[in-house]
Amino acid sequence: MNATGTLQLVLQPRGSRKDKGEENFKHSIVRGIRLRDIAAELGPDLAALTALYPDGVGRFWGSTPTSQVNNYKARALRDRRVGDEVLFYAEKAFIARARILHLMHNPAAAKWIWGAAEDGQTWEHMVALGDIERLKRPIPAAPILHQLGLGVPLRSITLVGPAEYGALAPMLAEAGILPRRPASITTPPRTLNGKRLFKALERLADACRRDDEDPAARRLPLTVLWHIGQIAIAQGRPAEPPHPGSRLESILQQYGAEPSSDLRTSGLWEVVSRGELWEVDPSAFHAGRASGTRAVGEVSLTPAATALFGDSETRGRAVAVLSTALPDDIDRAKFLAEVGLAGYDSAAGVLDDEETVRPEPGDQGPARRRKVSIDRIIRSSAVAEKVKRLHRHRCQVCDIRLVTRRGFYSEAAHIRGLGRPHEGLDQIDNMLCLCPNHHVQFDGFAIFVDNDLVVRWTADGKKIGKLRLHAEHPIGRENLRHHRRFCGRAD
Repeated sequence: MNATGTLQLVLQPRGSRKDKGEENFKHSIVRGIRLRDIAAELGPDLAALTALYPDGVGRFWGSTPTSQVNNYKARALRDRRVGDEVLFYAEKAFIARARILHLMHNPAAAKWIWGAAEDGQTWEHMVALGDIERLKRPIPAAPILHQLGLGVPLRSITLVGPAEYGALAPMLAEAGILPRRPASITTPPRTLNGKRLFKALERLADACRRDDEDPAARRLPLTVLWHIGQIAIAQGRPAEPPHPGSRLESILQQYGAEPSSDLRTSGLWEVVSRGELWEVDPSAFHAGRASGTRAVGEVSLTPAATALFGDSETRGRAVAVLSTALPDDIDRAKFLAEVGLAGYDSAAGVLDDEETVRPEPGDQGPARRRKVSIDRIIRSSAVAEKVKRLHRHRCQVCDIRLVTRRGFYSEAAHIRGLGRPHEGLDQIDNMLCLCPNHHVQFDGFAIFVDNDLVVRWTADGKKIGKLRLHAEHPIGRENLRHHRRFCGRAD
């Protein structure tokens, strides 16, 4: 790894005397801003800034919006990160350096600190800075800018990626700008594990159910489930190109979420902003969209959460938890299928030969189909009949035996379905003998079997009864555990 590691470098023009650049630099960086003076404008950012600045004085810089999506400025505002180094440029030289401690999008605070430009814009894409160092001697910028293929003077905030920054490090060191070790900006977060992951998901689901009139309460579960679906798709069919209708923006629009709503103004902001499960794009740049159009998917999964969701059982439990926060007017099975989570709402799963082609925009009439080459699962009717015979067609949950004209009727239910994402085995320890009612409830994750073989309701955990056993019918405990995960339950 090079001396700069994974850090990026932000080249930040300070501005001239004419546009008050020097005055603003002294005002908001050298002298700083008392947080208590702008507490109301800082809103939800105040708590984080108070922790970052124990003396109560913050050091801020900002940038005006841009209508572009891929120029130097747009890329810098979208992709800069906490921990990145900043070099301030003025009068053809670099004059100071700093480190980004916090990112925020706050027009009100920007207007309070710097006022507004002649066109009414504010420097609303803000950074809170630390490790500020005024360089003893201004460093000529031309050699550095030329090395990066940039012209002189530097006219726009520009982001230098880790590789380019690493290559530039010797030149910067020769000029007296030595690499600094990444600062411990905040208390390092605890390692994200399964327990903490589901606590965060349950907090989100609870908050969305409680504040169901908040536009974000509709948008957040859809967004997080979409991200989980992308992980499932990447694992299962990495070569299949994404369907245009499956993009997050299209999904949110299709299901009536409001992509234009600002999470910062939502009552759910406190839940989202403190979560270790997701990252929030605070600068209003995301997915290649400019600040003039509010970001559609400001919440994305952290690398740690993404790694945990690589496990299908973890995804299954997450789907169960988040599905409770989906509005009643959403067809859950249809939505899950569209975001790459088909089969996650059923213990049976989805078999390849059950799939149909997703409709193109404007399609009408019957679902389109395509020819596919598949490995068809051949169910063993002999094993199913053996299970039912052993139990004499009595349901293992309620002990009911249905009488028909031709005898008795029961159903063999797979505990861990044969289809995706379950991939269960067609063998006797993966089956139960159930009546039709309890088969439907078991497949729909309305009931589960706990470690003590007690059957319980998924919604509240209340006991239904003891699972009836048979000496010649072993029950696979791992299969029951898998089923519980998809019910959203932990052991």
